[in-house]
Amino acid sequence: MANRWFNPRLPQTLVVAQFLLYFDAFWAVLDFLSVSVNSRVSYTFFGRIIAVASIAGYLYGGWGIANERKLGYQVAIAASFLPLAARFVNTLGAGGPMSHLGYILIGGNIVSAMFEYALIVVLLHSQSREHTKIWFS
Repeated sequence: MANRWFNPRLPQTLVVAQFLLYFDAFWAVLDFLSVSVNSRVSYTFFGRIIAVASIAGYLYGGWGIANERKLGYQVAIAASFLPLAARFVNTLGAGGPMSHLGYILIGGNIVSAMFEYALIVVLLHSQSREHTKIWFS
């Protein structure tokens, strides 16, 4: 099996998941760079770790799914939940998660939240799970 970045022969849900993983990685890199350049906004130490982990997870997850690897699929699932986890961690020091539930669930932008949840849905869809269980190594 050749190493590839995109595999169109997978089920539709996994093809969409590959696209969304790379799409989210692109926007995560831009977000990380824009926060690094902007002096008024900065990441905390854990924020930097989560940002770099999410970028790496998106890229490895997309590559792993394209190459039909179970570990890549599992990393993609973990990476898809990292934005929610990052927002949850950010609220722990700002009055607790229940007082900022809208921020945790949606973040600052409804459009990016839709892409985050779409990625979670296509990765956890039964068609994706069944295909990875049978065909991925």
